[in-house]
Amino acid sequence: MKNPLRIGVIGTSFVSDWICQAARMSERCAISAVLSRDCARGRAYAERLCIGGCFDDEEAFLSSDQIDAVYVASPNIAHYRQTLAALTHGKHVLCEKPLAINAAQAERMIALAHEKGLILLEAIRPVYDPFLAALRENLHKVGRIRRATFEFCQYSSRYDRFLAGERPSVFEASLGNAALMDLAVYCLHTCVALFGVPQKLIAGATFLPNGTEAAGTMLLTYPEQQTTISYSKVTSSVHPSIVQGELGTLVFDTLNQPSFLRMIYRDGRTEELFTPVENNMVHELNAFARMIANCESTAVYDEQSLRVMRLLDETRRQIGIDFGAGETL
Repeated sequence: MKNPLRIGVIGTSFVSDWICQAARMSERCAISAVLSRDCARGRAYAERLCIGGCFDDEEAFLSSDQIDAVYVASPNIAHYRQTLAALTHGKHVLCEKPLAINAAQAERMIALAHEKGLILLEAIRPVYDPFLAALRENLHKVGRIRRATFEFCQYSSRYDRFLAGERPSVFEASLGNAALMDLAVYCLHTCVALFGVPQKLIAGATFLPNGTEAAGTMLLTYPEQQTTISYSKVTSSVHPSIVQGELGTLVFDTLNQPSFLRMIYRDGRTEELFTPVENNMVHELNAFARMIANCESTAVYDEQSLRVMRLLDETRRQIGIDFGAGETL
């Protein structure tokens, strides 16, 4: 790579592993440093992934001249503060979904990026994956759309620990975690990108004994169709997602890493419409680097993120998710 975008990663979770893998696939990016509160853990992580810089001090990390941009992969509750800090230090930011805890925070983050002349993007994989373009381009094949169902039900790898009495962070509502924020956000982004903002939204959810939302369902109404979103961190789905029209149905699987897109016509004919890559985070990385290099406008992505954040706010209002102090500006 010639003069790649040097990205510093905040966080050492498996999501950070994926972004590091995607950077190795990219022709535009390189991971130059990692920030971890645990110095020993950070050093081990950097060594394992061959990352040159390791920091346990946020100020030193954000002030480093070896970092052009920051990837925020910390708990949801920290996205707002850490993104503002990175922007204030003149760093571009790719922030993991959800962009913030509420729309007011997201608006402030976007406003500061514009003020500083920096790129801020929400790292939400379906928006940048060619899968979404293929889905949009083939919508006409189903005819008049009458129904869509988006499912993201994934039994968490840490749920057994929770059931055994442990408190894994992914099931801590105080960190801004909820099935809505962690999984349904993929469905909402896809829905809004395809159909826009619904006329009406009705939501319901179930909760774990510690107050963390475990699963939920949303019904979104449009002029000629209804869309259902089903999501869960404590069950797994065997059903695909669909967009159903009068001429046939588009069928696809998990929205964070779709592996197929299939058109099934009413007469039974089928057509394969999409070829995936191994790690689709490479698409968001390449888009991020390209937009920085070309000083491109983020207006379309800003509006997409804000629309979804407002729908998340309304859903939380209906089902009663409150993140307390994390809501503040």
